Amino acid sequence: MPYLNRDHLEYICRNMNETLKIPFFLLDSKGELLFESSSGYRQNPLYHAKIDYLRQLMRNDDSSEYPIIKSTKLLENYLIVNLQGGDTFQGSIIGGPSVFTNYSEDMIRRMNHDLGLFIDQEFIILYYQSLPVMKLHDLTRAGILVHYMIYHQILDTEYVIKQNQIMEDQEVLTENPDLEISLRRQNTKFHHDYLIEKKLFGAITKGKKEELLNYLNIANEEFEYGVLSKNSQLRSEKNLTISGITLATRAAMEGGLYPEIAYSLSDLYIQRLEELQDIHEVKKLMEKAFGDFAERVHTSQIEQYSKPISLCQNFIFNHVYENITLSQLSELVQLTPNYLSSLFKKETQVSLSEYIQKVKIDEAKNLLTLTSYSLSEICTLLNFTDQSYFIKVFKKFTGVTPKHFKDNPVN
Repeated sequence: MPYLNRDHLEYICRNMNETLKIPFFLLDSKGELLFESSSGYRQNPLYHAKIDYLRQLMRNDDSSEYPIIKSTKLLENYLIVNLQGGDTFQGSIIGGPSVFTNYSEDMIRRMNHDLGLFIDQEFIILYYQSLPVMKLHDLTRAGILVHYMIYHQILDTEYVIKQNQIMEDQEVLTENPDLEISLRRQNTKFHHDYLIEKKLFGAITKGKKEELLNYLNIANEEFEYGVLSKNSQLRSEKNLTISGITLATRAAMEGGLYPEIAYSLSDLYIQRLEELQDIHEVKKLMEKAFGDFAERVHTSQIEQYSKPISLCQNFIFNHVYENITLSQLSELVQLTPNYLSSLFKKETQVSLSEYIQKVKIDEAKNLLTLTSYSLSEICTLLNFTDQSYFIKVFKKFTGVTPKHFKDNPVN
């Protein structure tokens, strides 16, 4: 490299690797690997050779005025400092891979499924678990340090992050949005009416299901929804439904639905949505989800309780798998156990212990219907003292045994 001292660049790579515990590579302008410092590095089993993916990260038209942070479709992150000697691109220093956070085994498996990767899952999991965690700001600051050691130029962290975001936006948004708006105006092709949308989600906030369904029918019959996937109508419908469920979740919480209930419902419906392969079923699911949110808001508004009772109910919902005691709840709301018991019975018409049992049995019904857990496993999960007692309490609230309910869930 005529304008840059190679020994100096190798020194930078070596010390950055030893300090940050992420590999550093030095490549020339043709993408040939000149030097690497990668102690403790485990190569991604999805790549045949590391030089192949390193070359994919290099672009001689990328800026050398600031370090570049790039994320791959495999969720790996790299910092890249391009080497410029005069007006000539000389190569790159690349640091990585690292990750922004520790990924769970389930997330890694889902990613492999999405990408259609056919390789031993355990090798992939071990690879991701070996990657160092570096937050965006830390990785950016490391890039700024490398850039300074080469160019002796002081850079601001937020400036570098912003420049990278601008570069990403230019790569992602390849079409002109103003042109798309112009074409829609020429063809009188418009999205749905914002006022109808506002009234629709307002009906959820008010807990009015019939009003909601009326506005939903108007929106479906009279207006056109946006296209959220150019290559798949099914994917577009799913993306629209996810957007709708997200807005419905917010509307339900504004209407008084417990946030944890709202978020759990949202997760449940979106997970079910991803299993569907029929557009009509996707549309029916969105209608069911919206209706469910409205019904639950309506119920929560009818059953308006004092703050201590609402806090207890929310705690019981969030900790249904734990052993919930009166002393826990009384400490939570800062009331004596006797007074809390009396107040709870007065407002809800049921005792605190009976309410806890009902919430647990409602959850047991979900587990019996939606999972493959055995009766003994469900009993243990929900902290019942023994199986016979669990069956007795279950029959008290449902009129049938857990086995009968599992075999006849509709009834």
